Amino acid sequence: MSTELEEPTFHEQFESIIQTEDKLVIKQFLDDQNISDVAQLVEEFPEYDSQIIANMSVHRAASVFKILDLQEQKRVIQELPANTTANLLNELPADDRTDF
Repeated sequence: MSTELEEPTFHEQFESIIQTEDKLVIKQFLDDQNISDVAQLVEEFPEYDSQIIANMSVHRAASVFKILDLQEQKRVIQELPANTTANLLNELPADDRTDF
């Protein structure tokens, strides 16, 4: 009889970490992930989309933001505090900022 413990999936890890509301732990987790994986989290967990972006370093958040579709970008921007929005938009390349 095998008693192997199953590794939590990426999504399970995220759900567990986001529920702690520990910004440092959330930031560390998100900053350690692949940009496309974080973008997938934004798409799959719209209730946490602004938290995901707000809890990342601004450079990585901008990288995630620019690969989101326009509707998701608008939703995220509307939920972020003004200073976070300004920092995020200022971090985007000029052509991406213009496209938005």
